[in-house]
Amino acid sequence: MRFGSEEAFLLAWILGPLFIYFAYRIFRVLRNLYRHTDRPIREKLFGGVSAPLIITRNILLAAAFVFFMIAAARPWGSPVKTEMHYSGIDIMLLMDVSGSMGAIDIKPNRMTAVKSGISRFVDELYGDRVGIIVFSGTYFLQCPLTVDYGAVKMMIESLQPDMLEKGGTAVGDTIKAGVERLKKKAGESRIMILISDGENTTGMAPEEAARIAAKEDIRIYTIGVGTPEGGRIPEGRDVWGRQMFKIYQGREVITKLDDAELKRIASITGGKYYRLDDSRVFRDIVRDISRMEENETRKREHIR
Repeated sequence: MRFGSEEAFLLAWILGPLFIYFAYRIFRVLRNLYRHTDRPIREKLFGGVSAPLIITRNILLAAAFVFFMIAAARPWGSPVKTEMHYSGIDIMLLMDVSGSMGAIDIKPNRMTAVKSGISRFVDELYGDRVGIIVFSGTYFLQCPLTVDYGAVKMMIESLQPDMLEKGGTAVGDTIKAGVERLKKKAGESRIMILISDGENTTGMAPEEAARIAAKEDIRIYTIGVGTPEGGRIPEGRDVWGRQMFKIYQGREVITKLDDAELKRIASITGGKYYRLDDSRVFRDIVRDISRMEENETRKREHIR
């Protein structure tokens, strides 16, 4: 047997001698009492409790200490090897975290609506591995492919607009990064879900990156976040507690959904475009992706 904290056994060296000393003292006291007193006096001293009961109580206390010490040492059994097999889809979420995702044309704002929708999306999954790449002017692997949906949802809750320092929207670079991750880590059935509110402003052209994904047989489902009318971007509060909004060159910034590029990306890779004007649309996305991916898997099996 192995132990996680063998230092706990040091208690035996510290407290063990004390137990032995007190046990010896109790034994001496009881022996002298039985030798030098008669029964009526002993009954008055012990209140009707017999010496064997006193000894038994102290033995139980000693045993409790030993069990406590063993528990504190955290005993480990022999390691058990298990294999877990998953047969679902590998899904890489590409999540726009630029400042415009804080716009309020969707209530309460774009980012909150997306986070709520993705959380529901994850709740619908079973056996599918999920990863997250966040991006603005650059990209970052927020969560590698995993079936630990609790960890995925915790990562989703941590997402905030402007969480990456570099501004802009690097859609093409992020798609390419997602392809590379799926090539290295994923199985045969692989998709990406691109969630953004605008067109590419830096890096590789999204259409070029989409063609790379298509060559690797990776479909991209795109989700446009926002409305054509657009919305203002909250930017803190003034000294009186009033909401302030982002200003550029003396005017309030109104960010509008530009989904033409997102539609082209979905078309190139054989995916589908959705417009997110309500977090409930994720239920339709889950249904559509499950149906489309199931049909694609059956088609591959028939070809083989």
